[in-house]
Amino acid sequence: MAVSTKEKLVDRFIKADENSAATIDESILKRYENLAVDIYSTRQVSVGEIGWMAAQKFARALKNGLDNYQNLYFTKVLKIDLVYITVIKAIITVYDTLNDPLMGVVFDKTRTRWGKARPYILATPLPYFLSTAIMYCGALIFGNTGVNDPKKIIFLFIMLFLQETFSTLFNIPTDNYPTLQSSCPADRISVSLAQSYAAAYGGDLVSGIYLPLLTLMTGGTLKIQQSHLFAILSIVTGAIGTLGTMGVAMKCPERVILQPKPAPLTKTMFYVLKNKYALRNVAASFLTSFWSNGGYSWDVITQMEILGGAFHILPMYGFYHLCNILSIKFIEPLRKRFKSYRNLVIALRLWDSVLNVIRVIGGWIVIPKKKWWLTGIVFTFCYGLGGLNNAPATAFEGEIGREINDYTEYLTGERPDGTMYLLTNYIMKLTKPLNTLMTIWVIKWSGYDATVEDMSYWVQDSVDVYRKVFALYAAGNWLPTIVNMIPLFFYDLDGQKKINMYKALNERRMLIAKENQGKLSEDMSLLIDQLKKENE
Repeated sequence: MAVSTKEKLVDRFIKADENSAATIDESILKRYENLAVDIYSTRQVSVGEIGWMAAQKFARALKNGLDNYQNLYFTKVLKIDLVYITVIKAIITVYDTLNDPLMGVVFDKTRTRWGKARPYILATPLPYFLSTAIMYCGALIFGNTGVNDPKKIIFLFIMLFLQETFSTLFNIPTDNYPTLQSSCPADRISVSLAQSYAAAYGGDLVSGIYLPLLTLMTGGTLKIQQSHLFAILSIVTGAIGTLGTMGVAMKCPERVILQPKPAPLTKTMFYVLKNKYALRNVAASFLTSFWSNGGYSWDVITQMEILGGAFHILPMYGFYHLCNILSIKFIEPLRKRFKSYRNLVIALRLWDSVLNVIRVIGGWIVIPKKKWWLTGIVFTFCYGLGGLNNAPATAFEGEIGREINDYTEYLTGERPDGTMYLLTNYIMKLTKPLNTLMTIWVIKWSGYDATVEDMSYWVQDSVDVYRKVFALYAAGNWLPTIVNMIPLFFYDLDGQKKINMYKALNERRMLIAKENQGKLSEDMSLLIDQLKKENE
């Protein structure tokens, strides 16, 4: 009987691959049932490893915190017009279409005795953080030259080019490392929580240093130039980031056993089509990939020009940090109350969305009064209460993401993290020109004059401008958040279905370990021997 074209397509793109955990005969997998259960339920990650993972995330957050002020640095310190910056970033995006596939494929093909990700985590931080530090030292290198100096524009293009070259091979391994470190959900959640708090306080540390100094500089109390400030912050950030990330490579082994010989690219690039959960997320992201809040440092403008500077906002952030710490206490009660990770994450996202709307409406009402403390009350209330769900949101939303990646391995036998990344990234790049146009449009819509170097209280003296600035800061990404929440309503990898998936997945990993014991790293062999002894 002839096989129809539809059946061929279903077999190729939707059905589980031959010899995946979803298709291997249960009688074969059942021989490793005890080891599989232990791998899933036994904590393997030490406190020291969690500390190193948190340190790495803290270091990365310092760099991301500095990048929050990137456009501000480019326009007000390096003195390059935002139009040039937007064009440069658009060109770099075109380069990404060549860079990302190569880096993603190389990462997926990597198999070493150290693991899949650790070699990159050891090798890439130095060039990645060094290129970032040199970029933020640009204003010192060129001195006080004129606006839109061609040398500075070329310099900026080269540094962003280098940074992007190394960022893919830096970000993919570090993002996926908690999943490769352990198969135990309790381990992954612990690492995720530690990284979440380290990231939050790493980013806030940059703001806690930069904004008070900027306030003192704006008032004339401190005689230091922003060019020196950015240079110092970038060098310190680069040093911490390099050492922290290399520490993970040295101290944190990979324990998840992968397929020794990866599938060809022609297969793995279509694996997103086999994973209905990942495919829905890609579709939602694609629908909002054109969206932009203008890409400007609306938080800095809000804090400096609307709320009156760093020293006014310190108590406001204090309330947020108190709520952020308290949010740890809500993890277990919420887990017991909702049981389903999906329902819990939906509730937490809706909570954030409601608070964002309240913050925008409140700001729209009180900003015309030109009283920083009134706007501050709105900011403190909404921003602080949003911190109450930080720990649960991080723990359970992160675990859902890892479950979706594990589902790909369950169906295909592969973890094509790099290839999946490049495929989804390609889809996002299709709408990059629209994103660029919207960025420019949002800047014009706001009416904010980015060429004014002074950032003192109400310097632009416009209620309309500051209403829009506050709205962009408070809820600039509200629509993408809502759209990206829709796939959660169809997420059913829960309960017994999830238990069965992980049982089969870990049984297959043990089968691979048995078949390739001579090729496994020393860390893997020790782990298997330890679990075998515990079961004897």
